[in-house]
Amino acid sequence: MQRRKFMQQSALASASILAASSLKANNPQKNSDTFKLNYAIHDGMFAETAGKDFLDQIQFAYDNGFRAIEDNGMMDRPSEEQNKIGDLLTKLNLRMGVFVVNFDHWPLKTSLTSGDKEWREKFLKACNEAVETAKRCNAKWMTVVPGNYERSLDIGYQTVNVIESLRRACEIFEPHNLVMV
Repeated sequence: MQRRKFMQQSALASASILAASSLKANNPQKNSDTFKLNYAIHDGMFAETAGKDFLDQIQFAYDNGFRAIEDNGMMDRPSEEQNKIGDLLTKLNLRMGVFVVNFDHWPLKTSLTSGDKEWREKFLKACNEAVETAKRCNAKWMTVVPGNYERSLDIGYQTVNVIESLRRACEIFEPHNLVMV
């Protein structure tokens, strides 16, 4: 074989392999297999392949074997969007994982450890709002972040303050069969 012909054929073969692999990468295939465990996706996880719309990402995840989602920021979404997410989850028979009971945003300024009545009332108000969010998106589990520790209080008092707040939250969640994690 002549060197020139060898180089041409090598370049042609390399180009065809690259073209085929880039076509496959840009056209993801649906996966008929589902995961045995409920691995949950979150918003943005598939933004590059399914687009920026979370509903499209949920559909893409379903098509590729996922059977659950989680969304820490669910309470910050408009109620109409929460309803759309809940409807899609029901249609696809997907499970809604945890979302965060947002009574403060990062960086945390509030703290249930302090025993401050203002923070406790803010938290309990957010718990009532979380019940409505859970109804809209078919959620059962919510993450509760008690906030920062209070440097001026003994750890035992802080623990008592958090337990009292969580006890009051249980009174809100229990009638709706919701679980704090």
